Amino acid sequence: MRGFWSLFKTKYDSMSLPIKAGFWFTVCNFLQRGITMITTPVFTRVLPEVEYGLTSTFAAWHNILTLITTLSLCKAIMNLYTKYDNKKEVLSAVSGLSLLLTIGWLVVYLFFADEISSIMQISKVLATCLFVTFIAQAGINCWMTYKRYIYEYKSLIVVSVMLTAVSSILGAFGVVFVSKTAEGRLIPQTVVTAIIGIVIYTSIFKQDKTFYNKGIWLFSLSFCMGLLPHYLSEFVLQSSDKLMINYMCGAEDVAIYSVAYSVGSIIGLVTSSINSSFAPYQYQQLQMRNYDQLAKTSNRVLGFVAVMLELLMLFGPEIVFIFGGVKYEESISVIVPICIGIYFNYLFQIFARVQEYFERKLTIVIPSILCALLNLILNYFFIIEYGYQAAAYTTFICYLIFCVVHYLFYRRVSRQELGGVSIYDIKGILTISLSVIVGGFAAMFINRIFWLKYSLIVLIVIAILIISRTILKKH
Repeated sequence: MRGFWSLFKTKYDSMSLPIKAGFWFTVCNFLQRGITMITTPVFTRVLPEVEYGLTSTFAAWHNILTLITTLSLCKAIMNLYTKYDNKKEVLSAVSGLSLLLTIGWLVVYLFFADEISSIMQISKVLATCLFVTFIAQAGINCWMTYKRYIYEYKSLIVVSVMLTAVSSILGAFGVVFVSKTAEGRLIPQTVVTAIIGIVIYTSIFKQDKTFYNKGIWLFSLSFCMGLLPHYLSEFVLQSSDKLMINYMCGAEDVAIYSVAYSVGSIIGLVTSSINSSFAPYQYQQLQMRNYDQLAKTSNRVLGFVAVMLELLMLFGPEIVFIFGGVKYEESISVIVPICIGIYFNYLFQIFARVQEYFERKLTIVIPSILCALLNLILNYFFIIEYGYQAAAYTTFICYLIFCVVHYLFYRRVSRQELGGVSIYDIKGILTISLSVIVGGFAAMFINRIFWLKYSLIVLIVIAILIISRTILKKH
């Protein structure tokens, strides 16, 4: 064991900064998920199903209204860094614009609070929490994008873990000792986010006082407003299923579906942590035209995601019992399609990011809108016919189509900008993707045979340990 850790330390010390950052972002996200896993059973067991369903509805509205109120301006920062040398000035100006927009939307909400909360089917207290959160989260997201781009992971990890830990612990305290309602869970989360947001905004404007920069503001607005239909369409694919289930089936079914989605979100955290370092890395490799290295790294990352997803699909039933207990056992049936959908949600981004790099907004927006509309139509008909479980399969199918269409547009952009040079190893990507689909549906069968399932898990773990040890020795 001592030899293993010595080899690991040697390997770690030789890692490049992007790889180290990616490693720690992954560790950070697992810490966050670990905290969430500890507190989620409290919420699922203490809160009535209707109240737990409301917290999921709150999260879904948070996702869509964040896009509208902030325009996702933080997503323009990496493109701005290819145009401006002063990164802190860019951060300050984009944060200033984000602050102005979100405060403006809070004022609009206060004038129409009754109408807006009624449309969202949540209380005025929860709706107010939403709009306060938008203001704080806009600054936090800009700051995090900056930290990821320069691979300064230490302060980012501290803030991320603190945000998750304090809000989760206070939320658990709130539902146990104060109020067994969605408000008891979400008001502490809003307060913590607001405090951290104030500190972040103060830090940003203290380092650089550029609240307004005409060039940065105009580019940010043009870039993000052009991509807003794409971001909204992504929301439709990611979260509209919960809202439609809420309207068509009720909050109880949202709660059951959300537990299964929480299982899949474990890998969602892994992919988001990978993107934290891989997205800046991808931009930098595209800028240097280092396509061979980018292709190899992309395949390694996809292979890692595929293996993690397969393990998650095998352990899905056990994780559901940990998250929600016996009353959420029904959600096990949709874990596999949700997980496969998460894989294709990650895969399409490596194609879309090439289009973003070359600022081809139209080729990003068109497939996003078409697939979002398809998802809404399929959800409407199949949820009515087959219940909430259908949403998992329709979303998986739409993500698959979404990925294929983005691949075709990526090929078009590469022909126009690079003379047809292939950036990625498509045969490798296709092999990994087929393995995920076949392995996922095989897991549904294997999960029914106890001895086969755990024998396979033991073999996979042993293989991972042997391969890891071999890699460490070679390096």
